[in-house]
Amino acid sequence: MKRLLTPFVLLALLGTFVTGCTNASRIIATGLSVEVTGIQRTSDGLVTATWHVSNANIGPYLLSRVSHKIKLNGTYIGTVLDEEPLAILPGNKAGRTSKLTGGNAASDQVVKDAVARGSANYQLDTQITILIYDETVEKSVLANFGTVPVTGK
Repeated sequence: MKRLLTPFVLLALLGTFVTGCTNASRIIATGLSVEVTGIQRTSDGLVTATWHVSNANIGPYLLSRVSHKIKLNGTYIGTVLDEEPLAILPGNKAGRTSKLTGGNAASDQVVKDAVARGSANYQLDTQITILIYDETVEKSVLANFGTVPVTGK
């Protein structure tokens, strides 16, 4: 009887190990959320996004890289790439204002229209790299959508 149970026990352990390893990034990023709080267009055409990451967990996070792809009213307007470390304390949020790159004429027109209206619907797709134990990194994906104020300067 023991010979019959051994393969099943080994198979169950292997399945548990594989499942645990594949979901690690989802578990690590649980409790983190990202949001765009403002978009601004300057008179020379530069577009910046103010964003923050919230940490609802009981432990701190150190993000070593953050990349946001931002859409306004369904149109891709650009990407934010921030490679400066960002510490987020437990129960707090941290963020920055960063320049958007990669937009085109159509995205510029969408931003101009949003400035005229004062706000726009946004969609945010974010990839974060979390620094764990000095040199170990864990990559994760966050997303959000909502309405953001859009201003001109």
